[in-house]
Amino acid sequence: MEKERTIFGTDELLIMSTGLVDRESYQSLYHLYQPVIGVKALALYQTLWSELKPGKMKSNYMSHSALCEMLEYSINELTDNLFRLEAIGLVRTYKTKDARLTQYVYQLRVPLAPHTFLNDGLLSSFLFYKVGEVRFKQLQGRFTIDPLPAGIVEVTKDFNEVFDVKGVNHRAFTQKNYEKPDRAKIEINYSFDMDIVKKLTNFPVGFFTKKLDETITKLAYVSQLDEETMAEMLKEYFVHEAYLPLSEQEKRDGCRQMVLQLKKKQTRHRKEKTVELEETKLGDLHDPAVMEAAHPHQYVSTLRKTPQLSKSDEQLVIELVDTLGLAPGVINALFYYCIEVKKQTRLNENYILRIATSWKTAGYTNAKEALEQEASQDALIEKKQQKRENVQRTTVGSRRKPQQGEMPKWLEDEAKQQRSYDQARKKELESSVPDDAELVKLLNELKEKG
Repeated sequence: MEKERTIFGTDELLIMSTGLVDRESYQSLYHLYQPVIGVKALALYQTLWSELKPGKMKSNYMSHSALCEMLEYSINELTDNLFRLEAIGLVRTYKTKDARLTQYVYQLRVPLAPHTFLNDGLLSSFLFYKVGEVRFKQLQGRFTIDPLPAGIVEVTKDFNEVFDVKGVNHRAFTQKNYEKPDRAKIEINYSFDMDIVKKLTNFPVGFFTKKLDETITKLAYVSQLDEETMAEMLKEYFVHEAYLPLSEQEKRDGCRQMVLQLKKKQTRHRKEKTVELEETKLGDLHDPAVMEAAHPHQYVSTLRKTPQLSKSDEQLVIELVDTLGLAPGVINALFYYCIEVKKQTRLNENYILRIATSWKTAGYTNAKEALEQEASQDALIEKKQQKRENVQRTTVGSRRKPQQGEMPKWLEDEAKQQRSYDQARKKELESSVPDDAELVKLLNELKEKG
């Protein structure tokens, strides 16, 4: 390790980053880091972030003198504040060994979450020394969540305790109707141990819940992830959020976005799973047994005749598995029904979710049941439509056309008289028209007179 470093204005620098500064990171910067490193060091840190190219995680090369001009710092001020950022852990510095050209690479680090900062013995002690006891306790209170009182129990009223349903249609409120959708509860044939994920992530107590565990397991099944990859993705995505009081829905939504954004990060285990799916040849795609046995990735991509599942289709599969809880076989049947039966090659999310919700309510448990029930429903709808069309063919405006044989005698006589008059008038007109010989004679007479 170097004992002394001298930075010159002509030395070039490149800025890189491994993450993004979010709202919570800014809270840490202004309330916890700034009292320790000072305003000038914080300004240098923010300026380094601003030099990253839009949408990229690194900057162009620039000189230290250009950086000094932007901040109106001397080279010594720049060096001193840079050392502060390095010491506090916000910047890591690398230097080339080429004696002819000195170049630096500054790797920007995301600030620690408030919970982590305040639980670090060295950082919290130095902050206490800088701000004093009163301000330090204020900061602790700002970033500390009051624990729930001990010994609490749920006293929420049940629906039947508040509302009187005895006088309402009993059939609509039977227990059978309430439990019917649960028949389609998903059963996943996938070996995945959440305990391993929890040990590898080492998140705060309370982050993982029963519902979140179910969501992560379902996402692992959909994307064929192993425990190590899932833990790595969770640590990267929830690097700070894990220490925040996120709601259940926010955590679940974050996990879904994480899988969609980071699905390209494959371990050897996941690659082997993908190859295994690709090598397994599916049988007749129309066969419900094939739908039951196939993974949605393999079945839908084969149905669409594409090498892999599109991002929009994967998002739909995640929604169907996690939110609606449809079984994989029912999901495959749903895509088959929409694409092959309804001929909807470009699936609209609202369209397929509307059908999926209907299937969930109906409680379909397997592909065969779903397709047979929908076929009978479609046949009934088509029969009603044909009947409606037959009625419309015999209707003009709001009055129905009389069928053959229903015409009154007086109307029929009047129609005969009209036809006779039309025929007589036609003969009269035809007799008054001259033939060709008469027409030639008339033309010659007109010429002689002229």
